[in-house]
Amino acid sequence: MPTVIAVLVAAYNADKTIREAVESVLSGSLTCDVHVVDDCSATPVADLLSGYDNVEVIRLKRNRGPAVARNIGLSKILAKQYDYVAIMDADDISMPNRLAKQVCFLDKHPRVGAVGSWTRHFDEHSGEATLYRQRPADSAAIRNLMFFNTGISHASAVFRIDALRTVGIYSENYPAAEDYELLRRIGAKYDLANVPEYLLAYRVPSQGQSLGRRRRQLIDRLKIQLRYFAPLNWRAWAGVAQTVVSLVAPVKLVHAIKLKVLHRQIATPDARPSSS
Repeated sequence: MPTVIAVLVAAYNADKTIREAVESVLSGSLTCDVHVVDDCSATPVADLLSGYDNVEVIRLKRNRGPAVARNIGLSKILAKQYDYVAIMDADDISMPNRLAKQVCFLDKHPRVGAVGSWTRHFDEHSGEATLYRQRPADSAAIRNLMFFNTGISHASAVFRIDALRTVGIYSENYPAAEDYELLRRIGAKYDLANVPEYLLAYRVPSQGQSLGRRRRQLIDRLKIQLRYFAPLNWRAWAGVAQTVVSLVAPVKLVHAIKLKVLHRQIATPDARPSSS
């Protein structure tokens, strides 16, 4: 049986986590090929992944950023006969049945261009869960959520190759929110979905996101919201307003609100995986 799915990993100085990330998909229940784009890491990724079958490492001569790195990898993948491509961050962990579940879903739903999953966030040092993140499974609900922010966790996404051939790959005009823009573009022509299961463990860095990076992300998000603005939908106005408030509000206030939301989600029993 031919390999139907490729896994795309953009890696930059992920020495401590890249092996675990790659092994999590290689040891899964569905055979896959892994394409790692080494974005000019200090230690070449090929040195860390020697001896693996089904792994191709593409090393860039200089650091280009995740959008460019992923596009270089996608150009290789799109030239081959895959049906799907899964995104994998270099510090996350896929559950053993992740790819099989998402490929099965896409096989059964040909109108879906991208499918994600629920995610479990964990502290990079302690390994303890900090958040169980659920997103809607229904395409209409995901589109509504996309007016505010991404409705699919990009780190858990599997794209239909035909959808990428139709809408294109990552835009390099939004380097801090290229994933959000691509999902908005796919959602304009295809259905979107999430498998309602925890199929990805998302590593949360202890230092959090830098203020500069957060601001760039919000500015790019605002540009994307304006590009896809739907004036007759109240959510478009609310989404833009939310992003503007996040940009101008004091950082401490935004952080405090986020912590309250996170604590509420962690304390909600229904948000946690069943022990059965």
